[in-house]
Amino acid sequence: KYSEGFGPRPQAISHVPYNDIAALRAAVSARTCAIVVEPVQGEGGVLPASREYLQAARELADAHGALLIFDEVQTGVGRTGALYAYQQYGVTPDILTSAKGLGGGFPIGAMLTTSEIAQHFSVGTHGTTYGGNPLACAVAEAVIDTVNTAEVQANVTARAAQLRTGLEALNAELGLFAEVRGMGLLLGAVLQPAYAGQARELLLAAAQHGVVVLQAGADVVRFAPSLVISEADIAEALGRLATAWRQSAR
Repeated sequence: KYSEGFGPRPQAISHVPYNDIAALRAAVSARTCAIVVEPVQGEGGVLPASREYLQAARELADAHGALLIFDEVQTGVGRTGALYAYQQYGVTPDILTSAKGLGGGFPIGAMLTTSEIAQHFSVGTHGTTYGGNPLACAVAEAVIDTVNTAEVQANVTARAAQLRTGLEALNAELGLFAEVRGMGLLLGAVLQPAYAGQARELLLAAAQHGVVVLQAGADVVRFAPSLVISEADIAEALGRLATAWRQSAR
């Protein structure tokens, strides 16, 4: 949907169903340049990859001389409970893209790669007008120094468990969701068929009670709170969501 109205689109790109190893194997060949995948689909519904799927992608890339590229724009920089999600899967990509949380609200994006691949880049071959902006890079360095600590990552893990448990308890009462899924502080609540297409309505109801949530498609309510959110703030948010969504579930 994001490319509608824009063109021409890049050619020779094949899309395969997420977490479908058989479809992935059928699509990859000696003509494949790269396999690009999100460890957790963000806009696609907050759907985590299975470990087996990412391992298969790594094996196929190696077998066919292709690059394995992880899009960690949403999952990266502490969001899932590690600095990057690939570390939790034990599958290392050849290239990793990072942005969003990398700047802590300041615009910056980065590509991480191996020493072997990096040697093919020389000064001037991959330049951009604002690439290497000193202020943006200083901000990103400060963000990583802050986030890449045991204290922050422990908070992500603890608050993620609290949020998931609270949402499941709320769901036991209201029956809004078929499941709560995701990793760390990137969670998605998938709506029951009876509430299909109503993610935006739940989002607006939450906003009226002072809680900002997102949606990932029409059927998934997405939660991505601050990595340093407190236990008290999670508890208050859950209470406000309960008030807002009890009215929606009637």
